[in-house]
Amino acid sequence: MFDIKQLKELYPSFRQEGFDNKWLNYAALNQYFDKVNFDKVEIGKSFLGNSIYKFSFGNGPKRVLIWSQMHGNESSGTRAMFDVLNFLETNHSVAKTILDNITFDFIPMLNPDGANVNIRRNAVGIDINRDFLAQQSTEIHVLLSQIESNNYQILFNLHDQRTIFNVGQTKEPATLSFLAPSYNLEEDVNEVRQQTMGIIQAMNIELQKVIPGKIGRYTSEFYPMSTGDNFTKMGYPCVLFEAGHYPNDYQRNETRKYNALAILAGLNAIATQTEFDFDQYELIPQNGQKFLDIVLRNVKVVNGDKVSVLDLGIYYDDVYDPLLNEVVEKGSIIELGDLRKFFGHIDIDVKEAEYIGLTNQFPQLNQKATFQVGEYKLVNGRIIQ
Repeated sequence: MFDIKQLKELYPSFRQEGFDNKWLNYAALNQYFDKVNFDKVEIGKSFLGNSIYKFSFGNGPKRVLIWSQMHGNESSGTRAMFDVLNFLETNHSVAKTILDNITFDFIPMLNPDGANVNIRRNAVGIDINRDFLAQQSTEIHVLLSQIESNNYQILFNLHDQRTIFNVGQTKEPATLSFLAPSYNLEEDVNEVRQQTMGIIQAMNIELQKVIPGKIGRYTSEFYPMSTGDNFTKMGYPCVLFEAGHYPNDYQRNETRKYNALAILAGLNAIATQTEFDFDQYELIPQNGQKFLDIVLRNVKVVNGDKVSVLDLGIYYDDVYDPLLNEVVEKGSIIELGDLRKFFGHIDIDVKEAEYIGLTNQFPQLNQKATFQVGEYKLVNGRIIQ
């Protein structure tokens, strides 16, 4: 019997060590390969010649393909899957149920070139997830060849989403969001989408027991060039995972934990069910976009006898520094003025504390800045009090 609360308690015992950093590059992935006994198979190479691998698990009749990091800077699904693989090596009854009923392949890093420099796109600037029709990227050919040469019944497409997303109209961050992609502009629901919706509904029912209110539904707007929409059109139920923000978890390790539990819940549902109820899928609140990483309210800006009191909103970017060969977090001012429609992951009323900048001018929109508002000092977007 699947008990997600029990699995949450067991999670530290199967959590893969060494992947605490959100930036997961090709070298780190290869170090992981050296530590485990899983057999890997090269299924192709990236534009820059990095090998793209898959792992295979299970002996069941149902076939599932899972892939991650087609956007190189989205590693939460990859890291969560390593936890899942560790769990499947245990003697737990859920692990046995999954392996006895499912055979699945896992591609951990479809875009190693992008992962190496922490960018969404591949080495020549193509968004692989929007390259289904033109097929201009090396990596989309690897993915399509894998799908065309195997009899998969279900696909899991693992992504990350930005920290801006909230659940519906609430102040809850969308820690995980899901989507049953559309196959046409009308967003019709056929048997393929019904199955995808049912798997998502099964995962949501379980996840609400451990992170209530933090599950969202991604917009089902049809994207003619995207992989998920086209795989659905081809007849493959394709479950889109979007790992988001959990409070005070910018390395996404809490998110990773719940992502691993979601994957296990989804695989268990596939293993144990032949038909899926989908009547509650539309009740999952759609994602809003009401969050900023920092909102400072009632900041006083003074220029001679002129005074303006305004709100200031900051968003974090993870930027690859080639000199340091590491990813550093930078804060950018992206919103100024009346920000009452936004929530802040850090949200502070500075009570008309005066802005103290490095110059006499207020930082311009999108400028990465170190500055001070009263007792609050912001260094690269991080508050130091």
